[in-house]
Amino acid sequence: MKNVKINFSKVCYLIVGISVILIIAIFSNYFDNVKESAWEVKRGIQQGNARFVSGYIEDLFKSRITSLELLADVISDVDISNNEIVSEKIATERALFDNISLVDTEGTLIYGRCNTDKITDDIGFKSAVGGQSAISDNMAIGNNANKELRVFSPVRDKDDNIHFVLVASFLSSTLSDYIEHIDSGEDKCIAVMNSKGRIMYGSSNMEDVYGRGGVSYLAYLKNCGITSPGIGIDDIQYSIRKQEEIFFEYRHDRKSYIATAIPIEFSDGYIIYMSESDSAKSDDEILSSNALNLIRVLAADIFVIFLVLIYFIVNRLITIKLLNNYNILDKLENAIVFDYLIYPKKRIEVHGDFESLFGREFKTLVGEAVYDVYDVVHEDDASIRGRLHKFFDNPDDKFSSEIRVADPEGNYRWYRITGTMINEKKGKVQRFVGRIVNADNQISTEKNLTQRAENDLLTGVLNKKTVESKIAEVIKNDVENRYYIFYMVDLDNFKSVNDTLGHIYGDTAISDTAKFLSEIFHSNSLVGRLGGDEFVVCLWYDAFDEVSLREYVIKKAEKICEVNRRSYTDGASTVKISSSVGISIAPMHGTDFEALYRRADEALYNSKKTGKNKYTIYSQQQ
Repeated sequence: MKNVKINFSKVCYLIVGISVILIIAIFSNYFDNVKESAWEVKRGIQQGNARFVSGYIEDLFKSRITSLELLADVISDVDISNNEIVSEKIATERALFDNISLVDTEGTLIYGRCNTDKITDDIGFKSAVGGQSAISDNMAIGNNANKELRVFSPVRDKDDNIHFVLVASFLSSTLSDYIEHIDSGEDKCIAVMNSKGRIMYGSSNMEDVYGRGGVSYLAYLKNCGITSPGIGIDDIQYSIRKQEEIFFEYRHDRKSYIATAIPIEFSDGYIIYMSESDSAKSDDEILSSNALNLIRVLAADIFVIFLVLIYFIVNRLITIKLLNNYNILDKLENAIVFDYLIYPKKRIEVHGDFESLFGREFKTLVGEAVYDVYDVVHEDDASIRGRLHKFFDNPDDKFSSEIRVADPEGNYRWYRITGTMINEKKGKVQRFVGRIVNADNQISTEKNLTQRAENDLLTGVLNKKTVESKIAEVIKNDVENRYYIFYMVDLDNFKSVNDTLGHIYGDTAISDTAKFLSEIFHSNSLVGRLGGDEFVVCLWYDAFDEVSLREYVIKKAEKICEVNRRSYTDGASTVKISSSVGISIAPMHGTDFEALYRRADEALYNSKKTGKNKYTIYSQQQ
C-alpha cells in the first residue's frame, strides 16, 4: 500500500472554509430572525401601549356616562323649575365634569351655563332626545370660546317621556391632562379621531404633530411617506372605515414614526398612538465573512454567543421599560400591575406597592396556590373566576371587571381589574397582564346613587317602578326547568293601626314588614313595595318536580303569615295585624309580569274574602 501524503494545510483551509460557510448561513438566518423578532417586539409594545390608553379613555367615558345617567334618574323626580333643588342635585356629580347643564328637547337652556348655539344639530343631543345617552362626535365651542367635548343623557319623567336632557362637558385641556397622566413623553403623541376622520383632542403636543384640532388624519398621512411593506394610504383608510385595528410606519419631516390606530366603542372613533421609531442597526456590525482561518471561526462562535446574550438582555430591558411605564401609572391612580403566567405553569407576580393597596404583603404564587387569591374576594363577586376562565378560552382584546376584596380587618373595598391577553405567535395563550385600581370611592358613590334611585325611601326595599321592571326582566330571561314564584302580600287591619295609634306606628308596621320579608328570602330574591301596605316578592326556584315546588312555596308562604302576626301599642291601645298572601307561579300561571301580577292579585283577593291571615295559591277555579 502506497503512503498517502496528506497536505495538512489544505485540510485546515477546507475545514475553515466549510465552517465559514456554515457560520455565514447561521448568522444570516439568525439575524433575519432577530430583525423579525425586533419588529414584532416593537409592534407588540406599540399596540400594548395603545390598548392601555384606549382602555383608560373608554373607562373614563363609560364611568362618566353611568354617573350622568344616575344623575338623570335623580333629577327626574324633582321640580325642574326650582333652580336651587336642581343645583343641589347636580352638585353631587359636578366634580366629575367641567360643566353640567340642563336643556329641554328644543335646545333651550333650563339650568347651567352651556352654550346652546346649534346644540340641536349635535348627534349626541339627537341620541339623547331619542332616549340613548351619547357622546358628541366633535368638539363644541363653549363659554369663553373654549373647546369642549359634550356628553348627553336623557331625563325621563314617571311616564318614561323625555322633556329634558343633561349636558355635561370636558374642556379640551382637561382631556389633554388626562391623556398626559395615562402616558406621556416627548417622543410620542396621542390623539382621538372622530368617525369623520378628524382629530378632536389629544396630548399637549398634538398640534405640533398634526396641527390644530379638526384636521383630517388621512390628509395628514397623505403628506407623509408610508414605509410599512405592503401598506398604503388606501389600506389604512379601508381599515379605519371597517373599524379595524391597524399598525404602520411612516416618515415625516425626516423622522421615522410608528403609529397604531385603535377603534373605540363610543362615537365610532379611534385612538391614534404615534411614537418615534428607533433606527435599525447596520448590517456592518455583523462579523466579516472573510474570516478564513480557525481562529476567526472560533471568534465567530464566541460572537454568536455574545449576540444571543445581547438579544436576551435587550428583551429584558424592554420588559423593564414597560414595567417602569406601568409604575408611573400606578403612582398616579393607586394601582398595581400583575402578570398571570398561564403556560407552561401557573404563576402570579405583582409589580407595585401591593401592601399600600391591600394592606397585606404579596408573595409570588405558583401552581394551585394561584387560586388562593379568591379567598379574599367577596362571595357575591366569586363569579369573576368563571368569567376569567371564559375570557381565557375565548379571549377578547380586553377584560374589565369590578370586585370587592377584603382587607386584613375583614372590610371589603371595591377594585377595578382590567387586563389583556399576550399570545404566542401561533395563538397559544402565554399570560394575562393587567392592572388593579382602587376604585372604592367612585364605585361606592355610584352604588349609593343607584340605590337611592331604585329603593323605597321608607323601607329600603325596591320601589314600585324598579321591582316591576326587574321582575319583568327576570321572567323574560327564562331558564329551562326553572320556576318563578310571585308572592303578593297585603297587611290585614293596617288601617286600624293608622286610625288608632297614628301614622308613626303605621310607618313602623310597614318598615317591619319589609324587614321580615327581606330576612325570609335569600339575597337574590326581589323584594319590593308596591305602595301603601302592599308588598311583592319574586324569586326563582329550580325544582325536580311540582311536589317539591309546592312544598317550598307553602313553606315560604306560612313563614310570611307567621312573621306578620304582630301587635302594636302606644300604652293605651293595642292593634293586632296579620297578612293575606296571594301566590302565582311561572310558567304555570303565566309567562310575563302582567299575567303573574293579575293572578296573584286574584289569589290575594280570595285570601281576604275567605277570612284573611292566610295564603292562597292561584288556581283556575278561583
